[in-house]
Amino acid sequence: SSLLNALFGRTNIKDAHVSKRPGRTRTMNGFGVSGGLAMGAAPKEAQREAMWKRFPRGGCVVVDMPGYGGGSREAWGKEAMKYLEGRKQLRRTFVLVDAEHGLKRTDVELLTHLRRQGIAHQIVLSKTDKLLYPGAKPPGPLKLNNGLLKLRDLCGTIRSKLNQEAGGRDTMVDILCCSSEKSLDERNKHRKLGIDEVRWAVLSACGLECDGEGNRKRGLSQDIKILEEEDE
Repeated sequence: SSLLNALFGRTNIKDAHVSKRPGRTRTMNGFGVSGGLAMGAAPKEAQREAMWKRFPRGGCVVVDMPGYGGGSREAWGKEAMKYLEGRKQLRRTFVLVDAEHGLKRTDVELLTHLRRQGIAHQIVLSKTDKLLYPGAKPPGPLKLNNGLLKLRDLCGTIRSKLNQEAGGRDTMVDILCCSSEKSLDERNKHRKLGIDEVRWAVLSACGLECDGEGNRKRGLSQDIKILEEEDE
């Protein structure tokens, strides 16, 4: 998806296939992120040797899963839940919610299930540029402020719905707002809205935070490599 490509910093090479048609992702796709790579088990086929690599300490695997909304199939949801509930190495589940459409009933059901099962999760509110940056030109201070108010109200509505689903309890709902398409940084257009914060959340979940001086812990280099493994 566009969000994964932005997350990996791959503006020219698209690691994750992007499609305008819902349901494009039909398998669980793992993307290994690490500063160094080491050979692992033998591949099933010789031509797929490059895809069968293991990751050393300091790396992580980001898994892109089939959707559960429009264009999805019931079987995909069952397999996805098996993975989420049984994968011991899973550190955190990031649930994408479209800012343009808000929280759907299927989103509420999934988030409620994750909470009840004790599966660590976090909401990623994608396409926030639709609220902050609806036009082709960068918004002025007034329009930007109005967009921020709309975004704040949307986050409040999401928290309210989830708290209501939890029986009125004030559950901690952490929402990351981002956009894979647009930037508000005039000096660095490649710095997309909220993508750095999503990266930080992923690294933190894997225990790969920076130290007190902002330096990365040993294990991840600046020039990261991406490998894709498709679970058929």
